[in-house]
Amino acid sequence: MKTVTKASAFPPLQTTSALCKSAKVTRGQLRLYEDEGLIAPQSRTEAGYRQYGTDTLDRLKAIMHLKELGFTLADIALLLSERDQGALDEPAIQRLAGELLSKIDERIAGLRVIRGYVAPVSVGDMSVLQDEDCHFVVEFMTALSAEKTRRRA
Repeated sequence: MKTVTKASAFPPLQTTSALCKSAKVTRGQLRLYEDEGLIAPQSRTEAGYRQYGTDTLDRLKAIMHLKELGFTLADIALLLSERDQGALDEPAIQRLAGELLSKIDERIAGLRVIRGYVAPVSVGDMSVLQDEDCHFVVEFMTALSAEKTRRRA
């Protein structure tokens, strides 16, 4: 007797367009992640169009979250590779965590400096704007204002 497998038994494949829309990424980002080996199409149509498995969406979300945390694509590739192999290289993960912690501390220090200039302005003390070292604050505030104007248009 011949075994028949229903089409519903196979996971549905997503087109590039559908995947980009679901993951809120551009085609360029998708190609970059593919070039970096972070994702791969599961198959291609006869016409050569890429088709992605349903697990690719979760993988893209993980990539985006890791990027938001400050990891580089090389770091992300290492982390995903470790996960894919089922074994973690603890010293490598510890090194990555230490590097990320340093980046976070640098960013916090930079934000504190900027906050020191912006906080007085927010309560009406414009004298800080006369300081030559804080000219960037005026440029920053002007850029924010221009961005809000563009969004309303």
